[in-house]
Amino acid sequence: MILGEVVGRVWSEREVDGLGGARMVMVRDQDSGAQRVAVDLLDAGTGTTVLVATDEAAAAVTGRRCVDAAVIALVAGWDGS
Repeated sequence: MILGEVVGRVWSEREVDGLGGARMVMVRDQDSGAQRVAVDLLDAGTGTTVLVATDEAAAAVTGRRCVDAAVIALVAGWDGS
């Protein structure tokens, strides 16, 4: 899983049938700074800290085999020590 910040929304021009119009966001990893697109299950806004499930966990929670990243929690805070 990844702790990250939503940096914006992503729109597709075309998509595979398995996405079925899913809302997508760009998430920046808090540790590495790497960015990835994730299916947004919770309608997270830009600047929101989120928890992202990846790989098989993302596919399982969305019920879509083609998904490899999904926002699964909005994070109110964490102990960074």
